[in-house]
Amino acid sequence: MTRPSPVSRPGLEALLAYAVFSGLSLLSRFVAPVFLLVVVSGIAIPLLWARRTRDWAAIGFTRRNVRPALAWGLAAGAVGAAVTVLMARIDPFPEPVLPGAQLIVGIPLWLLIMSPFQEFFFRGWLQPRLVAVLGVWKGIVVTTVLFAVWHFLAPFQNAPGALLDLTTVISVLTMLGMGLAFGAIFQRTGNIVAPWLGHALMGIALVAVGGMTFLQYS
Repeated sequence: MTRPSPVSRPGLEALLAYAVFSGLSLLSRFVAPVFLLVVVSGIAIPLLWARRTRDWAAIGFTRRNVRPALAWGLAAGAVGAAVTVLMARIDPFPEPVLPGAQLIVGIPLWLLIMSPFQEFFFRGWLQPRLVAVLGVWKGIVVTTVLFAVWHFLAPFQNAPGALLDLTTVISVLTMLGMGLAFGAIFQRTGNIVAPWLGHALMGIALVAVGGMTFLQYS
């Protein structure tokens, strides 16, 4: 059986969706409200596709492997949180204003919006297509690289409330490392809960150390 070529339907779907997602993200650097479209598209593209095909398991929405997914998600999140704390100790962030309030807002935002729109799109929707075209590990690696590149297109660098410098070597290596981890645990469990939870916990840790603030005060 021959492997599908990069111009097969899954490859074309991946290229088109990533181009739209990245294009909107780049545009949102200049027109801030467009970022809402990025968030909506990251969640809507996988969910609408799954509804149309009635194949929810293909994007990781399944009851299978829930316990392993929770365990792997917690483990990946713990590693990501530890790396975040270590980075903050090496290069401390400014003391956040009202850190408790930042967490009250940040925890649900990371669990319900920030992590889902990234993980639904990159791991739940993009990765299976690239795996179908390139094979398991090449697909995971390419998804990870695209995930890291996207962070430089979205308005994260020098944005209000985002204090993490993405251009440092350690930041790039962290994005690649955690992207590989999220891709691997999704591939292992087939359940979107794993990368969703892992990414959310890492993001919550970033809020806790002052690397991201959702409430701005003058």
